[in-house]
Amino acid sequence: MKGRSFVLSALILALGGFFAKAIGAVYKIPLTNILGSSGMGLYYLVFPVYSLIITICSSGLSVALSIEVAKCRKIRHRYNEQKLLRVCLVLSFLLSLFFTIVVLLVGRPLAEFQGNINASLGYISIAPAIILSSIIATLRGYFQGVENMVPTTVSMIVEQIVKLSSGLILAHALCNFGIQYAVLGAIIGVTISEVVALIIISINFFTFKGQLFYNYRNLHYRGKKKYNTRPILKRKIHTKSLLKNFESCHYFKANSNQVRYTTKVAIKKILKIAFPNTLSSIILPIITMLDSFLIINLLISSGYSSFVSTSLYGLYGGVVQSLISLPIILIAGVSTSIVPSLSGVVECENRGAVGKRITFFIKLTWALGLLMFMLFFVFAEDILYFLYGDGLSRDVIDELYYATEMLKLSSVSIIYYAFLQTFTAILQSIGKSMVPLFAMLISFCVRFLLLIVLVTRVNINIFGVIIANTLFLGLTICILAIFIRKYTELNFDSWHKVFFPIIPSLVSLILMKICHMGLCYIMNYFFSMLFSAILGCSVFIIWLYFSRFFTLKEKKHFNLRKQKLTKTKSS
Repeated sequence: MKGRSFVLSALILALGGFFAKAIGAVYKIPLTNILGSSGMGLYYLVFPVYSLIITICSSGLSVALSIEVAKCRKIRHRYNEQKLLRVCLVLSFLLSLFFTIVVLLVGRPLAEFQGNINASLGYISIAPAIILSSIIATLRGYFQGVENMVPTTVSMIVEQIVKLSSGLILAHALCNFGIQYAVLGAIIGVTISEVVALIIISINFFTFKGQLFYNYRNLHYRGKKKYNTRPILKRKIHTKSLLKNFESCHYFKANSNQVRYTTKVAIKKILKIAFPNTLSSIILPIITMLDSFLIINLLISSGYSSFVSTSLYGLYGGVVQSLISLPIILIAGVSTSIVPSLSGVVECENRGAVGKRITFFIKLTWALGLLMFMLFFVFAEDILYFLYGDGLSRDVIDELYYATEMLKLSSVSIIYYAFLQTFTAILQSIGKSMVPLFAMLISFCVRFLLLIVLVTRVNINIFGVIIANTLFLGLTICILAIFIRKYTELNFDSWHKVFFPIIPSLVSLILMKICHMGLCYIMNYFFSMLFSAILGCSVFIIWLYFSRFFTLKEKKHFNLRKQKLTKTKSS
């Protein structure tokens, strides 16, 4: 039997998400030229609501399906795998259908409440995409559960390409009828892109290991008998002491490879994971929405004018946070791949293997977070100048200076966001989905108080938002780390290894800074930045790989070829 490399799965998903995000960013430039500022305002009245609904309809269900399918795959229980998929598709369709009807009914009143009745056309045109996006997300969750990230990646990239082409064509064709119809054309392009993405991922599904000819009702299968040469111990004779002494021993739950799920059981298993997961997923969008109400008013109350307050918030939300989201998307590929990779091991209740794999995930997240932090901290000003150029003015405030300082300060949060995603994925995989929810709720209260105290201080102003957000993330991951330590057995040989990557990261950071300053005299800033970044990253990666930070077994995960999983005969 062959298993896909975890790092390869994460790499495919990370690069796919990055390219999809890049295409989406490019799409906004010509779209802004067609729609203008007022048209883009209409466009972004619709999409926050749409994004929140999609999060509610699909985020929890897709993760739940991924976890449960990975467990079924580990013990080769094909019947339960298909049962969970069908139940999840029905739940996703019914939930998205409900919200589609709600959007169609309240779209006009909602547009009036937002202050522009023209947005109602956008809600009508985007409503069908809710159902399509939810079904796509469910199928993506299935493929992630079987650790096949290619359909997800391909569908994401094609979706963005179709949205770019169809959205721009329709917006340009309808702009002569009025700005609201040009916005309508751009939003219809989104719906068209979802149709194409659904077709592509459906073709992948029906051709994946003969799903089209899969006989669901007359299914007979045999579960995996044994994983290695150690005897399989029955559940009833296992104790905590035995688990510690036989960490690498695989065994099954009683009759787990023979019991077939009923529809009721399948629904319970999906909702048990999906409900807390959905609530956790909507906390960050809610925080962003509350920031839009609070920050400008807090800045005005501290003595800044309305124009300056709006400009500072625009730099934070529209420039800095958009850039910070790029490395987070890359690291998200790792956290998404963790769920199926870890869930299968948890299903076999191999306590030692679970601890070792979690340890590797934490090390990899720590290394990636440090690498992204270094790049954004050192090259903050160059990145902003390259992407925005003269778009950042100095008429009222020095926007480039403020954006640079905010990006440098926010670069620390990249590490926290990376750990938040990884820790959340680990807790979801071991059946502790409620922990991230409660941790984020506690930290959210602290963030709210810090925001009011810090932003109203004139000498801190907008930087108070970044400080409050960084402390919010830091407190959250500390709580999550405590629970991970409680529920799992981490396999760190010595705790100094946890802090070891700081040394090569500091050396690489200083090297990049010196190299960049020197090369600026002989070449332009872009090539100086590129060469310095490649040099610094190479030093950091090579140093970390050939040091003892990763064990020899952990380094095998970096083999991008499919790994062979040996199967022995039962004794």
